[in-house]
Amino acid sequence: MKNSKKNIFRVHFQTEERSYSLLARSVKEAEFFGFIEISEIIFEDTDRLIITPEDEALRKEFAKTESISIPHQYMRRIDCLADDNDIGVSYLKIAEPKTKNN
Repeated sequence: MKNSKKNIFRVHFQTEERSYSLLARSVKEAEFFGFIEISEIIFEDTDRLIITPEDEALRKEFAKTESISIPHQYMRRIDCLADDNDIGVSYLKIAEPKTKNN
């Protein structure tokens, strides 16, 4: 390992209903065949003056979650960030499903 600092991963995945993008310190093969385990989820700083609705929605959905297991086919992309400064402000996102126009 290059350094003692833990990696930060930006994970993009999609369910049938939503697209997610979140930050985590651990991404690995899950014990369940065909799944990726995401743990040590990182949330944006709660001391910020402005907290976006997306940040708040993710915090509500995953705050008490120790780890999540996502099927491989739902994974879109996993980025390993160079350092903590690459986190940015708005990487935590939930995209609502697009409505179909009739």
